[in-house]
Amino acid sequence: MPTLHQEDLIQTAENLYGTTGFFVSYQSSSGDTLPIRPAAPVHPSQLAIEQEWPTPDTTPLLYTLKDGTAYLFIPVLDQGQYRIGPVLLQSALFRAHIQDETFHQFYKSLTRTTENRLIDCAHLVYRLLTGQQLVARDIRTESESDDPEIPLIADVPPHTATTAYIKAWEREQQIIEWIASGQSERLATTYSLPAYGEFGSLARHQPLRAEKNLLLGTVLLSARAAITGGLEPDEAFMLSDRMIESIEAATSISELRNRHVRITVSFAEAVKQIQELRHSPHVLAAIRYIQQHLYDPLSVSSISQAIHVSSNYLSVLFKEETGLPLARYVIRERIREAKRLLRSTDDSLLTISNKLHFSSQSHFSQAFKQTTGETPTHYRQHHF
Repeated sequence: MPTLHQEDLIQTAENLYGTTGFFVSYQSSSGDTLPIRPAAPVHPSQLAIEQEWPTPDTTPLLYTLKDGTAYLFIPVLDQGQYRIGPVLLQSALFRAHIQDETFHQFYKSLTRTTENRLIDCAHLVYRLLTGQQLVARDIRTESESDDPEIPLIADVPPHTATTAYIKAWEREQQIIEWIASGQSERLATTYSLPAYGEFGSLARHQPLRAEKNLLLGTVLLSARAAITGGLEPDEAFMLSDRMIESIEAATSISELRNRHVRITVSFAEAVKQIQELRHSPHVLAAIRYIQQHLYDPLSVSSISQAIHVSSNYLSVLFKEETGLPLARYVIRERIREAKRLLRSTDDSLLTISNKLHFSSQSHFSQAFKQTTGETPTHYRQHHF
């Protein structure tokens, strides 16, 4: 392979960043670095892997950390190596309520991706640098965690893709429910950002167009969920139009970073405002407490204590505003969650019954049929 000049090394790195959003650095065999822009952020933990890069080998190395941060080292034969990263793996759930501000800002600055997309990147860059095809099993993996080795594309069992799509669908259903119920705080703190290319691309050779297409899909789903939650269609469509204009005006992927979360939170906030107009503060507080504690024991007494009002006052007020007794509302919400579990998991009826604190499987089945008109078994057979 001919020696690459400094300008070529920098241009390759910056083009790779522009295409993928991954930070790229370079270190020569003698330890010298290049002024590649933008500079990669430094992990707040002052990691040894950042201060002392691994010795270059003939094949790429994928290195992952316990917190979900990952680095990909790709050799430039006889010259040095590129380091792609840090990136944040899609399997790591980013939480916006991280207490340490330094870590908070660091994680926010990272591009989210998957192990498989990093593997794809290794194949591409290796081919560009050497003109040779890289075999998947030649990519080395190391990790500071005790978790099983990250599977490479060639090693993934046939059922993995199906499982991934099921999990993606389940996640989508959860997000839709959070939007429809106005739970913007949950979306802001626990929404796992979609990674470009995780389940395919809607414009494979145009990364910016692909990201815009994914965002447009998020807008459509979010708008429908918000309408289900009580937002007037005209308001939902007006909000959608503003978001679509902003998305289409973007000229780089970096402008669209974190936009998925912002879209869902905006629609959830709109639903939340409608709910606040519809219900008094105490009833709204009770509803939100129930939504956040479906897997915990719930009673009129525990809910009223949690929101600091008397049980009798809350019971009367809740029935007046919602038309349902508080205990009946709790059962309805638990049945709604049970429907989601029946659709997206293989948990037994007994397991679901115990998770959602029904007194018995028989009680669960009776409440389910009374609420939905069908048994849990029949529902699963027609919706799983």
